[in-house]
Amino acid sequence: MKQRIPPFLHPGDTIGLSATARFATPEIIATAKTAIEAAGFQCYYEPSILEQFGQVAGTVEQRVASFNALVHHPEVKAIWNVRGGYGSAEIVDLVDWDALVSSPKWLVGFSDFTTFLCHGVQRGIATLHAPMPVSFQNTNAQALAATFEALKGNYKVPEVLAQSGWEGQIIAGNLSVIFSILGTPSLPNLNGCILVIEDLDEYHYHLDRMLLSMKRQGQFKELKGVVISAFSDIHDHEIPWGHDVEHTLNKHFESAGVAVIKATLIGHEAENWPVICSPLNP
Repeated sequence: MKQRIPPFLHPGDTIGLSATARFATPEIIATAKTAIEAAGFQCYYEPSILEQFGQVAGTVEQRVASFNALVHHPEVKAIWNVRGGYGSAEIVDLVDWDALVSSPKWLVGFSDFTTFLCHGVQRGIATLHAPMPVSFQNTNAQALAATFEALKGNYKVPEVLAQSGWEGQIIAGNLSVIFSILGTPSLPNLNGCILVIEDLDEYHYHLDRMLLSMKRQGQFKELKGVVISAFSDIHDHEIPWGHDVEHTLNKHFESAGVAVIKATLIGHEAENWPVICSPLNP
């Protein structure tokens, strides 16, 4: 599964801010602008990014128009989503993907933006799983610096992946989101892929249910390997689930014969390092 690599950025290039899910705030925009400009780039965003419709950044029409404006903006070289939440899948099919395929731009983010990262891979564009402005202040400074370096073409494959000996398409993202887009045009075929997964604020049995369902569908049969990263704030009930999170995560992969590595590489914590979703060791 070969991906087209979007052009890397040069000093002074413009990074556009998007909000495909939860609404942006002036504070998040200010944080993003400060970091982007400090890294030597320009920051651009459509005024409509600050719209709010319930929990999300405006109506479907507003979010689509805002995102597509960045797609068609001739000076925007990368599109960085400001935060996660929920809502990206609602608009992903309305994005002008043909324009992005014709003239690729880096799509950057994580969490709910996993839908866009995976959809980009499905359409043949490499994407960048990386911190978002909402979490910049809590992100390891070296991880954030590495993200800007990746955008400039100075990407270092994380050591855990480089030393794995695996070969295959990297799919990095939030497990709940990956599960939610199974069977849709947004998730590439996982055969021959390397999964790098994280999650937040789920119950033990929810994790088990998602992985069991994926295994029963045959999604793990030809996986090259899995990196289990940060699973944060995982909940239990008054009567405990009975196993720790690591056991819950490992058992379905191991029973399917999939190699598993545990490493704090991505997630809703300080250690959220950039991972380019493209073939590893093609």
